[in-house]
Amino acid sequence: MQEKTPLHNCGEKWINRFCRLLCWIDSRKLWWVGIVLLAAVMVPHVRLGEGSVFVVHDQLDESLMNYVLTARHPGEAVIPEMLGGISASGLRPAAVLFLPLYRFLPAFHAFMASYAIMFLCGFLGMYLAVKKLTDSSILAVISGGCFCMLPAYPIYGLTQMGLPLLLYAYLCLRENRRVKTALILTVFFGLTSHLVCTGYGALGFWLLGILWDLLHRKKAGRSIMGFGALLATYLVANYRLFLELLLGQGNYVSHREELVNGELPFWETVRDVFLNSGQHAPSYHRELILPIVLGLLLFGCLYPRLCAEARKDYQRALAGVAVLAGIAVFYGICKWKPVVDWKNSMSGFLRYFQAERFYWFYPAGWYLELALTFSVWRRQLQAGGKSRRPAAALGRVLLPCLVLAAVMLPHGDMVLHNSYFYMNVNQYNNGSDITGYISWESFYSEELMAQLDEAIGREPGSYRVAHLGISPAPALMHGFYTVDGYSNNYPLEYKHAFRQVIEAELDKDGESEVYFDKWGSRCYLFNSQTGGYWMMKKDSSVQYEGLEFDMEALKGLGCEYLFSGGEILDAERMGLTPMGYFETEDSYWGIWLYAL
Repeated sequence: MQEKTPLHNCGEKWINRFCRLLCWIDSRKLWWVGIVLLAAVMVPHVRLGEGSVFVVHDQLDESLMNYVLTARHPGEAVIPEMLGGISASGLRPAAVLFLPLYRFLPAFHAFMASYAIMFLCGFLGMYLAVKKLTDSSILAVISGGCFCMLPAYPIYGLTQMGLPLLLYAYLCLRENRRVKTALILTVFFGLTSHLVCTGYGALGFWLLGILWDLLHRKKAGRSIMGFGALLATYLVANYRLFLELLLGQGNYVSHREELVNGELPFWETVRDVFLNSGQHAPSYHRELILPIVLGLLLFGCLYPRLCAEARKDYQRALAGVAVLAGIAVFYGICKWKPVVDWKNSMSGFLRYFQAERFYWFYPAGWYLELALTFSVWRRQLQAGGKSRRPAAALGRVLLPCLVLAAVMLPHGDMVLHNSYFYMNVNQYNNGSDITGYISWESFYSEELMAQLDEAIGREPGSYRVAHLGISPAPALMHGFYTVDGYSNNYPLEYKHAFRQVIEAELDKDGESEVYFDKWGSRCYLFNSQTGGYWMMKKDSSVQYEGLEFDMEALKGLGCEYLFSGGEILDAERMGLTPMGYFETEDSYWGIWLYAL
């Protein structure tokens, strides 16, 4: 037998030391990494201030107004600024617990605070859930780090980012541990998440967990308590919605009664959701699917040889993939023509309820799945003995880490490049002229809105404005009252009145006509020249001529001024009086002001 050289002995020594270091790290509490990540992510925002960039579509141009306008009128049943006065339930924020932030802080600071809370809860929730399921701090940090960097929408609160935290609370209650903490986390999730997007799904999965335990004759008292706490929280937070839409106690018919659900090809839809998730719930998980599936196939072949803990994680991982695939199939069924036709034949809640939104569980689900899959390997190798030989140490600890790194490095780079952190570092280094991003400051254009306010010279509540080719959100943020706006629940009567204004233009533009008539949540001045475009940038050189709006009907809605993204060449024919053109150096918009 060949004698070992000093160099060989040195190699053994360092391999064993490195592996012991990894094992030591894996056993430590690393929740503080989330605070470090948050501090790093906030640096570009601190440097940019209101020059920070976030997704505009369905966030800055719409849902943020739910917080801002509701915070201006706490406890009031009607919000007067938008669409001639709209029920508060039509502007319900996703996270009611974030409302005080907008009540007592400037909107930008409140938004950044909600982003920081969402980011930190996303990391801590994923860390705690993975740590509890796998007992691995390394897997918990990797899963939590990637998860919290996803470009989730802060206006949805913890709707997406809080799901792992809720899972952790459920697991604690199921095991009858940390019951008070778990109940607090459950109520916290209910107050910071959207019932329609993930709330009903969370309640559904929780109920299935209770039924599973009862069928297997396990105690479920604490789980039932947690389920009741979450249900009660949603009932209290959404009482207006339940009274108006479910119990029929609303004082108006919602425009959603005319909503027409659209069908999609079944298998293409299933494939797309399974690979890419869905709208407003980015997960960037496609590159994780193959290593997860291959790992599960391998462990399936080796299942008889797996230790008890590895088998448990394998069963969880297998069930997780089945649930994720089932969500994609369920989405396809909901968009399948026979189902869509049935929904369109219904009225009320059954017509417009979007049951397919289970895809909001995808971001959390896939990163939990990644941790569980690698945990099978880790537990099995740990059970393989305590040999101090370098080959055993390499196989038991180092090799799984190397494989995990090979999977996560390119994937983590993709997550990073789609994150708000990357966007804002890029914005800080290059500016909007290079990046093409729209900053908070540029979008809301407070200085520009102040100029328009001064030019009109009247109390904003004494008149209303309309918008042509531009979003009403900046005007609403400034305090203007508008006849147009974006709401997923406003009076059908108002939709019909507004349609009279744009009817002749809709007749000339079939796409806008379908968009308004079959959906209608964007109540804008659609027209045949710029269609439904509402992000017309300054210096766009767009000019309007020959528009056939019913100006008397527009005046009937209380409109006295028009903010236009393009010059109206025949303004006098329309009965409009030009009052000048306004823009600022930092504004995204250039606005032509007209009096009706």
